[in-house]
Amino acid sequence: MKYVMISAIWCPACIITNTAMDKVVEEKHITVEKLDYDFDDISKYNVGKILPEIIVYKDDKEIGRIIGEKNYKDLCMEIDKYEKVD
Repeated sequence: MKYVMISAIWCPACIITNTAMDKVVEEKHITVEKLDYDFDDISKYNVGKILPEIIVYKDDKEIGRIIGEKNYKDLCMEIDKYEKVD
């Protein structure tokens, strides 16, 4: 599974979710590519107006998105759901 997280330094929801994601990465040993809404080229991701946006890929195909502020518990539940996809 591949995760791409798009957030912005000015976004309070992104700060909360980034902190939770760092903990999830450490505990679940997943890899997340983090991109900044203002500083990185995110044009190919079709990001909406609600940040952060975590795009989930399996075999280089998008299989879902996690959108908006998530605390640690909610993020774990979302990630677990995708990690179980065959």
